[in-house]
Amino acid sequence: MFREYTKALFKRVDARQLMQFKPPTLPQRIYTKTLTIDNAHYGAFCQEVDWPVSQHPHPLYLQMLSLPLQMQCLLDKQSPFPLLGLIHAANKVTVVEHCNLSEPFECRVRFYDVRPHSRGWEVDVMLEALQSGQLVYRAISSYLVKVKAVHVAPLAVKSDMHDDCDMHDRVLIGEICAHANTGRRYAKLSGDYNPIHLSTISAKAFGFKQAIAHGMWTLSQAVSAFVSHQDNAEALTVSEVSCRFKKPVFLPNELHIQQHCKTEASVFLDVTDGNDNVVHLSASLAFTTKE
Repeated sequence: MFREYTKALFKRVDARQLMQFKPPTLPQRIYTKTLTIDNAHYGAFCQEVDWPVSQHPHPLYLQMLSLPLQMQCLLDKQSPFPLLGLIHAANKVTVVEHCNLSEPFECRVRFYDVRPHSRGWEVDVMLEALQSGQLVYRAISSYLVKVKAVHVAPLAVKSDMHDDCDMHDRVLIGEICAHANTGRRYAKLSGDYNPIHLSTISAKAFGFKQAIAHGMWTLSQAVSAFVSHQDNAEALTVSEVSCRFKKPVFLPNELHIQQHCKTEASVFLDVTDGNDNVVHLSASLAFTTKE
């Protein structure tokens, strides 16, 4: 995706739309591509994010493969949003039906929604993947566009997805060692060569003191840790993953994966720093288990 980032440097943005009180107009174009899974690439991804041996694909793999399409969408000439400077704020992934990695996926990406945020606008980009004409997968990625404008005002504080949980019941289920080269490794797999992930020097050019881990790498590790922690990991299917990214993970770093409020069909996860003082992301998982 070097070409896309080069285009992003020269993309002209209609800032007037971002300064208005009403939400900016979203382009209607749908970007499509047929993806055929490379088994070696999928294996490398599973090794990178510690996915256990399972009859079910990692629920975030297709979302990662859709990144080039997402970037094409964000670079649409009618889009008022700058690609560089976007903050990955949230994700919601739904595995509608079993995804057969031996069959091609027809992927469709488009702008889905935009809404006010206390720091600007939050815009959604949606991926839908079909096999044999049937929807099997949907992923919505939310990005924050920071804008200093008169219409931007603090919103009422939203309840956190964990507000109803007893945080003292958290259980440590995994530890992650995020090495200094983690961003470069994941960039090679995902194609996401955003400079903020590659080195301290390139990250500082965009206002970060150090390189930061890709949010989807951290989330993928958390999902893997939960599945690996289960006695019946091979029979467990993760059907939905919802996540809000809160604090960047500076590289290198030691992280803890905590679970709480687990039921027969859902669980909440937090990824914290090694001292459990900083929450980097909060996620909820829905899952089913075959008897």
